[in-house]
Amino acid sequence: MKIIGWSLLVAVLVGAPAVGQAARRVRVEVKKAPRAPLTPEALDKLRELLAGSEQATVMSGVKALAESSAGNAAVPLMELLAIGTRPATAIAAIDALRKLRDPAAIEVLTTYAGNRGADLRKASVQALAVFADARVLPVLLERLGDQAPDVRAAAAEALATRSERSAAPRLLAVFKRNDAGVAAPLGTVAPLAMLPTIAELQGSVDDANLATALGEMLKRQEMQEPSRLDVVRTLGRIQGPAATTALIEYIGTLPANDTRKSKGEAQRLVDERADAR
Repeated sequence: MKIIGWSLLVAVLVGAPAVGQAARRVRVEVKKAPRAPLTPEALDKLRELLAGSEQATVMSGVKALAESSAGNAAVPLMELLAIGTRPATAIAAIDALRKLRDPAAIEVLTTYAGNRGADLRKASVQALAVFADARVLPVLLERLGDQAPDVRAAAAEALATRSERSAAPRLLAVFKRNDAGVAAPLGTVAPLAMLPTIAELQGSVDDANLATALGEMLKRQEMQEPSRLDVVRTLGRIQGPAATTALIEYIGTLPANDTRKSKGEAQRLVDERADAR
């Protein structure tokens, strides 16, 4: 099989009559308004390129597709993943699908979210996070139980980005196992009614994790002042930089002339800790 080169691929993607000119224009042209889908002939040439034996050439093809605005640019990437390829290439292809945001990729990304390679699972979870499709939620919830901390953290972050309030009980269960990666996402999506349950975990989970979760809850606009003051005082009882950071970040979310009690209390605690150094 004859493998076409990178410069020819550029010509295929941008439709330029001169390969040299295409190579100079590709980064500009792929960022323009979406173009018509790639032709069957162009897709076949891209498939041939991705099937090559030289890693650098294959990766160049993946990158070109990732930067393409063609409506069917995800097709060769999905086919590559379905057939199977080296881990490094697969991760690059998954990242390309994340950038292209074609919902047709959800099925293959879901499959790779259960791959035996932790790096592949993490990349797949991060790619799935960009889709609002209902099929994604069960996958993210399942990955909260992944054996790899990085994958659990990626799933938790994805759920927080999607504001998946329904994920709070599952996040809390993982948090109780002292998982640092879910602390901030839990604070982002947990209903405020869950605040006492989280605060009562002091002593049973790492102080830094608890401070991170409470700090994220403290910054949420829907929290009312009495609860804010309670959280600030709880953070005041937690030692370590994570609690101090949470207090400082909370102060930073408020106007300079804000006079609420929780801000004053947070500032007092920060000042005391600074003086104690």
